[in-house]
Amino acid sequence: MFTRNSIEERVRISYTILERLRRPNGGYVASPYSAEDGSGDAYNVFWIRDIMFATYANEYLGCFDRMIESFRLVLDIFKRYHLRIIRASIVKPDVNYQRGDFMPARVHPTTLESITDDWGHHQLDVFGLFMYKMGDLIRKGYGFRFTREDYMLISHIRNYIYNLGFEPDFGMWEEGPEEHVSSYGAVLGGLMMWHDRGYYDYKYRQKIEIGLHVPVSERMIADGRAALARLLPRESPSRPCDLAQLSLIWPYSIVDYDTKLLLLQQVEKHLVGERGVSRYPGDVYCGKGLVPHHGETAQWPLGFAWLAICYAKFAEHGFGYRADRSSFPLSWEVRQEYFSKAVHYFMRLESVMTPEGYVPEMYVGEQMGHNTPLAWAQSFHIIAAQMLLNLSHRHPQQFRLPAELRFGKPGRAVSTPTLGESHLG
Repeated sequence: MFTRNSIEERVRISYTILERLRRPNGGYVASPYSAEDGSGDAYNVFWIRDIMFATYANEYLGCFDRMIESFRLVLDIFKRYHLRIIRASIVKPDVNYQRGDFMPARVHPTTLESITDDWGHHQLDVFGLFMYKMGDLIRKGYGFRFTREDYMLISHIRNYIYNLGFEPDFGMWEEGPEEHVSSYGAVLGGLMMWHDRGYYDYKYRQKIEIGLHVPVSERMIADGRAALARLLPRESPSRPCDLAQLSLIWPYSIVDYDTKLLLLQQVEKHLVGERGVSRYPGDVYCGKGLVPHHGETAQWPLGFAWLAICYAKFAEHGFGYRADRSSFPLSWEVRQEYFSKAVHYFMRLESVMTPEGYVPEMYVGEQMGHNTPLAWAQSFHIIAAQMLLNLSHRHPQQFRLPAELRFGKPGRAVSTPTLGESHLG
């Protein structure tokens, strides 16, 4: 069993599984599922969002070169559709009838061509995540890896956001069009990273003025804040809460402390299930081949990983921010409670992973979805594990990992299955 290994070995196994989904060009296919059995859409393709979240694990393991390689690929994908970005930044395409005029959200893993235009491609959180993480990498000192041409493309993406950024889209789950607070938060986080007037400064040891390359207007920041305030704490007019709202806590940290707690409480109260977290109340999507019983909703193990990451972030920082950006201290007692919550959700995550260490996309009852492993969920497992390890190493007296989690469950440990033993080959 996977969980009989030490946590360091489980991270290594999980990363090996994730790397099998990586392609030579730096991208990650969403899952190994090829749909050769005719049961649904192939998932062994590139979703731009999935690539960025899948490669996120590299940062937590110190593999920045591999992460930058992935973001260079995302840049190449954007460049392929540069004209669409420029046109949409000038004249808004109709989100219902001109879907082929938007930047595609998924592409072929080799040719990078759009797989279909008859789909909800207009997903603003993709642009927000790209802007946020590109700015973050540059502010961490990797700006020399990017060219003047890259900055020009980023400026056109900024213009695209200016024209479309706080209007209905298809959101993280590719459903809509509708206003989504998670999309608005991602876009605002991306803009704030480049506009930054101290908002994200606490994350960096030195100040690098990336706004000189791609300026961001105060008006867009104000529009983003107003859009968030208009919808929060709801995800959208039709959804009171949504798993995607956890992105407002991590990675963007774009809302104040009290709002973060409220969003977590909503997810825990309404969406947490036995084998994962539902995306939103009444979600009917359950993948091909899975048959829900009456009232059953798909549960995503990804949600356990995301909750663990959010609580680990709370434990990591000795302060919180109010709505006016003033800070206040968090006691060790409070931080230890958050650490315990992170451990709780991480252990729940590992309890629903496969014996080999795969993170499934979803469960419907006891049925496991065929998108197993799911690349960005595998990445989130690595990130959550590494965050807990880092906290326990940095503050060994305050943050202690349970022996069962640290050293593995009693019994014979197993190593990563070979390609011949798994369905990944």
